[in-house]
Amino acid sequence: MTFAPIVVEVKHNGPAIQLSRADNPMSYGTYNRPTYDGIDLIGKLPNEHIPTLENGRRLLVVGDIHGMLDTFEKLLKQADFDPTRDHVVAVGDMINKGPKSAELVTRLMDLNASAVRGNHEDRVILTWSTLNAQQGVAAYLDSDHAAKSRGEEEVLRTARSLSPAHMAWLRSLPVILTAEPMSLFIVHAGLVPGVPLHQQDPWAVMNMRALRFPREEFRKEEIERKKRLEEKKRKKLELERLKELEKLKELGKLKGPELKELEKLKPKLDQRAEPTLAADSTTVTAVATAKPSTDEPKLGPLNNDRDVWIPINDHDGERWTNIWNSEQKKLRGPDRRSVIYGHDAKTGYHEDSYTFGLDSGCVKGNSLTALIIQAKEDGGWKHSTIQEKCHKPKTGWW
Repeated sequence: MTFAPIVVEVKHNGPAIQLSRADNPMSYGTYNRPTYDGIDLIGKLPNEHIPTLENGRRLLVVGDIHGMLDTFEKLLKQADFDPTRDHVVAVGDMINKGPKSAELVTRLMDLNASAVRGNHEDRVILTWSTLNAQQGVAAYLDSDHAAKSRGEEEVLRTARSLSPAHMAWLRSLPVILTAEPMSLFIVHAGLVPGVPLHQQDPWAVMNMRALRFPREEFRKEEIERKKRLEEKKRKKLELERLKELEKLKELGKLKGPELKELEKLKPKLDQRAEPTLAADSTTVTAVATAKPSTDEPKLGPLNNDRDVWIPINDHDGERWTNIWNSEQKKLRGPDRRSVIYGHDAKTGYHEDSYTFGLDSGCVKGNSLTALIIQAKEDGGWKHSTIQEKCHKPKTGWW
């Protein structure tokens, strides 16, 4: 897909917003993580693996395997896998959590499979690099203590189980795999719509599940704050009027229309306590805690309030896939691109117009999913989906 950089000239008449460095567009791609030395951001699927009618090939794109080698083998059998015809592509998170990470990597290497780096591969690569920098028994034991304190014992165990050949293969994996003849991108977690591939942040591509728009959230919170303030003013005026009418009644000066008004306000006597007009105690920050309302109209990412975005690793925002699909439909047919991804076991297998989510939670005892892509007789490509039932590994399998 060819993206054109977007320059947005924003003129805001609303409240001034002081954005932190993390909210600044220039900070996109500067997450607090060690430098990605030598990482391949973009890789290309070799043309010989692209299915055509002439070569009769198929692509088997597999969701998050997480060391579940036995289930992976059953999935290949169900797909009637033929290494002379089929090519496996893994969407990342091939290791950790499951019982056979090293064996799974060996199998993928033997198959000459393609894959992208997921957040679990990334964590293991970082841990493995740290281990290599240590020396002696004391350093080895110290790494155990540090990993335990960070809750990363499993990552450390996986790193120690992998050979130098395994690590070299994992390090060689790109973050984004393109299959341009098919107008297709393959990533682990997601892509930020409107950002050129070469400017995508590796952390976001490997970790994101949703996008948050701090400027938009700030304005929504400002609107709600003003509504709350107006409501307090209204209640205060009603209570003052109620007291005035009661006093007129005591003096016998209450007239017909005022009597009706009193009867209307009387049910509010139980709320006699006066609200304060002091500043709202709620602190409004650039990134508000309020979640976007589901019944509000969706705004396009190029809306002025959406010129600042933050990819996040949870669902407390707008799903990046929703925005991606919406934006693709605005493009000319030849410019549209589909994305196959994993990472989102909570949502499970999810297919939309231009996105295919393949993480169906195998390591949690659900299913392992594969998307099978092959050429159509009338041109283009078609796909089908297969799933293999998984059995959740026992706790403490290591």
